[in-house]
This record gives sequence, structure tokens and C-alpha cells, in this order.
Amino acid sequence: MCSDEALKCGIDQDQVQEVEKTLGYHFTELSFLVNALTRRSFWHENRDVCTEHNERLEFLGDAVLGLVIANVLYQEFPEAEEGELQKKRASIVNKKALARVMRRLRLAEFIRMGRGDELSGCRDRDSVLADTLEALIAAIYLDGGFERAEEIVEKHFYTLVARSANVEAVEDSKSLLQEKAQGQLGITPTYQVIDQWGKDHQKTFSVAVYLGKDVAGVGTGRNKREAQQDAARDALSKLK
Repeated sequence: MCSDEALKCGIDQDQVQEVEKTLGYHFTELSFLVNALTRRSFWHENRDVCTEHNERLEFLGDAVLGLVIANVLYQEFPEAEEGELQKKRASIVNKKALARVMRRLRLAEFIRMGRGDELSGCRDRDSVLADTLEALIAAIYLDGGFERAEEIVEKHFYTLVARSANVEAVEDSKSLLQEKAQGQLGITPTYQVIDQWGKDHQKTFSVAVYLGKDVAGVGTGRNKREAQQDAARDALSKLK
């Protein structure tokens, strides 16, 4: 997509390329991507360069995501009953889980929002991150069709699907990991912050959990505790 067309949409071409690289998808119609990243507050303040915001896309993306995840779970867990599949889907398709995916992808900085939203800390709010991710999924679906959207969802949600094999781990992953690690390996997990980014009041932390000297899992969160739980979930999905 040429830089002139990007500028007409009110977005920098370098930003477009970075988002596309992170998602693993190149947009044929740039407006789908721009609209997916645009909150109503930004649209309201910049109608000269903004024709739409992402609320309709959120609605569509929620449906696309739900169908893809339901199909993946149906195929991955052939012995699971309906109730169990519903629990697994609920552990994947919810605001917190979607927000974790957005933080891992580090796409929050590209969300276009109004000054009021920015000042009130909306950029790191779970609901905002989740809604934007749903809008991005819809944008890919509209631009490239269902198969491409399915491919991208499966790519970025694979870890959450794997974790859903043990739904109880969603509640208190640290405790469950400690129980399993001590019982199976005789090791107590340890946690270490390996990265952090964002403003002081909107930081995101990346934490690694170690079993002995080996990194067993990595997670992100708005605080160290949340990141530790996310890392423990990652480790549980890999622990035999």
C-alpha cells in the first residue's frame, strides 16, 4: 500500500507496516485496518480524515472469532462434551484473554483514540484492547476472506487453545503449576521480570517462569502478578 494512500487515511506508512508484520497479514484495502484501529472518540475529533470507527467491526470480529475458536476446539477435543467445550471457549474468548493477546502483540500503541480516552488510561484497558482485537479480526475477514482470518486467529490464539486443555488452570495457574512442578519434578517455580514497557501508570510487564535453570513459560500482564499468572498458564500448557 503506497504511503500517499496511508496518509490520506490519517496513518503513517511505517505504522501500517509494523502492524501488518505483527499480525502476519498484508491488507489489500488499507481502510479496513485503519477503521479497526479507530475508536469512536478519535473519529469524533477527526472527521476530516476519519470516515468510520471500529464498533461495527467489533461486532463482526466477535462472531468470526467465536466461530473459528469453536471449530478449533471441536476438532482438537473430539471426546469433550458440549459443556466442557463451552468452558474452554469461555476461557479463550473473553475480554481478559483477548487483552493478553493484544499486549503480547504490542499493538496497543497503534490504537487511535481521542484525547479524553488517552488521558483516562483507555489505552491499557482490557475492554479497549479486546474490542480492538475483535475489530482487527473483522478487518482481516473483510479484506482477505474467512480462510485468511481463520489462519491468523489460529496463529495468535494457539497458546490459549492449548491452555484450555486444562480449564481449571485459568483460575489460579501459579498454584496449579507449583503443585504439578513439585509433584512431578520436585522443583518450585521461580519468576523473573524480563521486560516492561509503557508509561508509569500504564506499564505492561513480561515475566518468565523458571523450573530450575530452564524457562518453562513466558507471560504478560498489566502488573507483575497478572504476568506471573500468564507465564504459569504458558508453562502448564507445556508441562507433561
